[in-house]
Amino acid sequence: MSHALNRIVEIPSVNDPQVIDRTVVPNVRTGGIGFFEAGNKSNSWQVAAKATSILDGAGQHQIGYGFKYDHLDYGQINQRTGPTFITPAGDRTATGAQINILSDPNFGRIFRVVRANLNAARDTSQRYWAGFVEDSWQIGNYLTIRPGLRYEQESLTGTLVPDFTLKQNWAPRIGATWDPTRTGRAKAYGSYGRYYARVPNDLAARALSADASITVDYFDLGLTRPIPNGLLAGPAGQQTTNHYTLLGGNADLIDPDTKTSYYNEYIAGFEYQLPRNLSVGVRYVHRDIGRVLEDVQPFPIVATYLGIPGAATADYTLTNPGPNTLVLGGLGGSFESPIHDYNAIELTADKRLGDNWTIFASYRWSRLRGTYEGFYRDDNGQSDPGITSLYDFPTNDPSYTAIGAPQFGFRGDVRFQGDLGQGPLPLDRPHQLKVYGSYLLNVGLTLSGGLNVSSGKPLTALAANPVYQNGGEIPLTPRGDGFSTSQGVRTHTPFTTLVDGHASYPVPLGGRRRLVLVGDVFNIFNTQSVTDYNNFVESTFGSLNPDFGVAGASSVVAGQQFLPPRQLRVGARFEF
Repeated sequence: MSHALNRIVEIPSVNDPQVIDRTVVPNVRTGGIGFFEAGNKSNSWQVAAKATSILDGAGQHQIGYGFKYDHLDYGQINQRTGPTFITPAGDRTATGAQINILSDPNFGRIFRVVRANLNAARDTSQRYWAGFVEDSWQIGNYLTIRPGLRYEQESLTGTLVPDFTLKQNWAPRIGATWDPTRTGRAKAYGSYGRYYARVPNDLAARALSADASITVDYFDLGLTRPIPNGLLAGPAGQQTTNHYTLLGGNADLIDPDTKTSYYNEYIAGFEYQLPRNLSVGVRYVHRDIGRVLEDVQPFPIVATYLGIPGAATADYTLTNPGPNTLVLGGLGGSFESPIHDYNAIELTADKRLGDNWTIFASYRWSRLRGTYEGFYRDDNGQSDPGITSLYDFPTNDPSYTAIGAPQFGFRGDVRFQGDLGQGPLPLDRPHQLKVYGSYLLNVGLTLSGGLNVSSGKPLTALAANPVYQNGGEIPLTPRGDGFSTSQGVRTHTPFTTLVDGHASYPVPLGGRRRLVLVGDVFNIFNTQSVTDYNNFVESTFGSLNPDFGVAGASSVVAGQQFLPPRQLRVGARFEF
């Protein structure tokens, strides 16, 4: 049994609305920090039990079985700095506002609330349990077969939707190991497994409760004079007659056939032990996503700007998106099935300690291609498992460029989020080389070193989402096509190479006691490779990002994006 309790409380020093003046370059930011966590609390209890039984018969069977139960309560109070205000619908917000000052050809300036919420506090709970049974069936001395079956079930409760249950999650697994030489020096192996994704309570807090996120335009910074719908206003080239959007005003609708996400994994490999304690191996790995859980809303992005009824207040639906997912608005378009294909070949060499030295080395060639990365979006930093923005709107939508680009200044193409944009996913790293070795000198000093070489990350330029207003959403090109940076046109960040060193020396203190002196040097050659380029074309919808393409910058992660500089660490460890 285990218990974990975690609390987060942020108290901003300035409780004013966050205001960014987009009418000047560079943009001027004033006021508070905007979004902050005012009192999030996670309280988790876990119980688990496992056992193994050994049975003899036609070969030896080791039957393993176990059970796990988790209960998690999660309370969320997300706030935005500044006072609450009244919306055009007459509702008072539960949070302050994040405001952009935008130019307008008729009114000079307008004040757009790009982020505010009608609801801030959500109490959620989760119950998760899983059971498994597996067999290790040894046939003779050279063949072992390992079949297994796991069942998982999860129930989530939000403030509006109780007991959203994801069940019927049967996960078969099987593996086998065989020594074709019958000498104990070789191993051929293979396995298959299905793995379900446990959904965090973030989904319960946002999709099973009322997220109630609004975007609204005002004539004044005090947010007392809303621009009425029907009046043409906004920056030149992006003017619209819709000035109030409420998304997620209710809990998500639930597709009754919805099931949780899962992926399949296939592995095949061979290992052989050479003389002098050296083992070499090769293995192949394939992973693919069979199904994803996501929230969608049925209207294309441009429907909101066109004022199509229902588009500005659409509810989301939790479902498994695909070509049969409903699309409304009369603009055409459809959703697409997610694609996530990973293939890798890995070579390994492992020498156990002998003759005073040891080494482990591996090289992996891999490809990660598709349209769906997973619960976390590395390209824009979104961490909303099961409710990312990738499927919020129809992905196969020609109206985005046919209508949205010429009439409202949309950048990019939402179809690049779907099949049209298939390419390397953000975590694709085709080449990875790792070498770690140690040598023990006769005087007792141990010297170790490590080499880590990796391909850079693929680069995709991202424009803002015209509905959400936030940057880093809509690709300008297919994934991995790159963009112009301060260091030239790049499709990937550079290769990274790190060399680390370690030394340790024991000082006997009598008996079993000794003092071990240790020293580490990280990044010995002080390599300063760029690890990212800023890939946000727009800071917010309609406002170009002045840092787009800058080496060592990011709109996702704070700080300079270079390899850490050389670091030295010394210490001592007392052993007894």
